[in-house]
Amino acid sequence: MKMTKGMHRSIGVQNAIFYLLLFAVMGLLAFLSREFHFQADWTYGNRNSLTVATRALLEKTDQPLKFIAYVPEDAALQEQLRKLVAKYQRIKPDIKLEFVNPDLDPVRAKQDGIQYAGQMAIHLAERSEVVEQTTEPVIANAIQRMSRGAERLVVFLEGHEERDPLSANSNGLTQFLSTLERSGFKVQPHNLVRTQSIPQNARFLVIASPQKDLLPGEVEVVQKYVEQGGNLLWLQDPGGLYGLKPLADLLGLKISEGTVLDANEQLHAVLGVTHPAIVPVVDYGRSPIAEKFTGSQSLFPFATMVERSPVEDKNALLWDAQELLTTLPNSWLETGAVDGAVTYEEDKGDVLGPISIGFTLTRLLEQPETNSATTVAANPQQERQQRVVVIGDSDFLINSFIGQGVNLDLATNLFNWLSADDNLLNIQVNNAPDTHFALGETASFVLASFFLIFLPLSLIALGTLIWFKRRRR
Repeated sequence: MKMTKGMHRSIGVQNAIFYLLLFAVMGLLAFLSREFHFQADWTYGNRNSLTVATRALLEKTDQPLKFIAYVPEDAALQEQLRKLVAKYQRIKPDIKLEFVNPDLDPVRAKQDGIQYAGQMAIHLAERSEVVEQTTEPVIANAIQRMSRGAERLVVFLEGHEERDPLSANSNGLTQFLSTLERSGFKVQPHNLVRTQSIPQNARFLVIASPQKDLLPGEVEVVQKYVEQGGNLLWLQDPGGLYGLKPLADLLGLKISEGTVLDANEQLHAVLGVTHPAIVPVVDYGRSPIAEKFTGSQSLFPFATMVERSPVEDKNALLWDAQELLTTLPNSWLETGAVDGAVTYEEDKGDVLGPISIGFTLTRLLEQPETNSATTVAANPQQERQQRVVVIGDSDFLINSFIGQGVNLDLATNLFNWLSADDNLLNIQVNNAPDTHFALGETASFVLASFFLIFLPLSLIALGTLIWFKRRRR
């Protein structure tokens, strides 16, 4: 086919149009890439992205946030830190990052509390913290502590064989205590015989299942504390109130002595438990404490029933009471001994489920009280609201159960709500689930045999075969 001038001209025009369209598409793609961003994290557990909890924390932080990395002049290290902080800047664009060489500016490093190169100072408004690791849980906990504004003191009543928050054994509370301390709480045991009052700077009082009777004078101190507007967390196991019935009357509640059971074997198999006294809760009422937990199970071992007092006590304060924790319909309150094969027996006083094992109580105070439980709250609208939580179980907090289900998240929310830190509810930072790689003994043997024996021998055999074939040519 002979090419004419017209055909050459036509081909030239087509090529020109093609290149114009190509450059136009490239320009459009460049514009779209600048205006719109899309990222996908395909790692298991989304380890290279911020968790939902951290994103929620950043979104609720309306104060300026700044990271100051005290590192030497190292371009690679600084670029790595820029990529790290960029994950936070995508959620909160006003976050700033600054690099300071502590050797060249020791005065500023001292002002920020820096002890050696490699540390990072995180500033939130006028507050700051120094962190040595840049993992998400460490940074998020630091932001959470600073967002509280001040350390939250929580007082645990002691002297009557209550749960020991400082004990590291299976019945202690140290695992939960470490979580509280990382998020800005300070726990302090308190003996009313030693000091006949509740500390003024305490956010709330915790009564964690006493096993000995309180003295009448101690009960009066607790009653006075509640009457004056103090917040309270009361955890009561089955077996009696040990002198605290006047407190129950003041709250308008009745706490049973029996034990809540659930003998559903299929349920036990799903939960991985064997004792009928370990009951799950998946219904949490309407409280903001657990609004995101509905459908997620928390486990309560050896719990008892909590209910509104059927007879209004004239000494009871006026509370807005809401059910917080409710067991499944197949559960029941066992009024007899829990041993051997147990069944529901209505004629012996057993109460068929669902059973309420937890209540929240609130009331508006007529005026701000001097008690710190109501005056230190960050939100002025909450300064006049008194908060009380009563749960018929303390075992869900102990070291051997705090990691079950959503027990830890629920307990953390309880403390945040009672300390009036509503903006921190449902913000718990979890570690990525796949940072530890473990192989069984058989898998390790197979993997080692493949790489150390089979693969080298295969390469040697293949090389020998190729050499032999080439030699025969």
